[in-house]
Amino acid sequence: MTGLQIGPFALATDRLAFLAGAMVFFLGIHLLSSNQSRRAQVRAWALPAAGTWLLTARAGYVIQHWEVFSAHPVDILKLWQGGISAGAGFAGLAAIAALAVLRQPRAVAPLLGAALAGGLASQMVLQMPRDDDRPSLPATAYATLQGAPVRLDDRSGQPLVLNLWASWCPPCRREMPMMMEVAEALEGAEMIFANQGETQAQVAGFLDTLNLGAGPVSLDPTSSLMRRFEALGLPATLFFDGSGTLTDMHFGEISRAELMSQIATLRDTAP
Repeated sequence: MTGLQIGPFALATDRLAFLAGAMVFFLGIHLLSSNQSRRAQVRAWALPAAGTWLLTARAGYVIQHWEVFSAHPVDILKLWQGGISAGAGFAGLAAIAALAVLRQPRAVAPLLGAALAGGLASQMVLQMPRDDDRPSLPATAYATLQGAPVRLDDRSGQPLVLNLWASWCPPCRREMPMMMEVAEALEGAEMIFANQGETQAQVAGFLDTLNLGAGPVSLDPTSSLMRRFEALGLPATLFFDGSGTLTDMHFGEISRAELMSQIATLRDTAP
């Protein structure tokens, strides 16, 4: 499973796992507090524990990808892009639990029990099976803004990062300058931005507005790639190895750190 769609709303698997874990954690805080006086003690620790987990989980992720974040420190604050280290988060939670032992030991067991339940809920979402029958890259030739059409399946052993986007999509508009910057300096892999459902004039006008130039942009006016890869929404970033095999999919705005990490993985598996 790569995500969940409910009507017009779509949640990528990592966001869904985080949401499930948070809901189960706070539900566990309520259910594991046996009486009113104890419940007040436990609830007093619940928000500090959740906040500490989030901050330390984010800090752990930033440290893991410090080479990227050190050059773009503002990205550290972009929590909506995702990017956490669960292990670092639970280390922070352990510190809160140790403090609770000293101050209100009766709150520790429900606190840790709720945290364990939340962690298990998140893992269950992350471990839900994915469809192994993944579609291949199409042999279709897509028009580009630079003239010559592009065949996505013509890999010649080179990995591909395929970004599905549209100019009306706010997350697409936010991530596009960063992704174009990465594409311009990219070595060892190819990046293609396949616009979904818009005309050449619309795409060119949008790129001119942001002073991005034509870049490696292709046109998919019928949104055939969204249907082929069952994209839940836009933007969607798909990663293919040198043989054209889909290795991972990211729905929603992607961070520079996640993008570079996925590209590094593709390079490591390249022949």
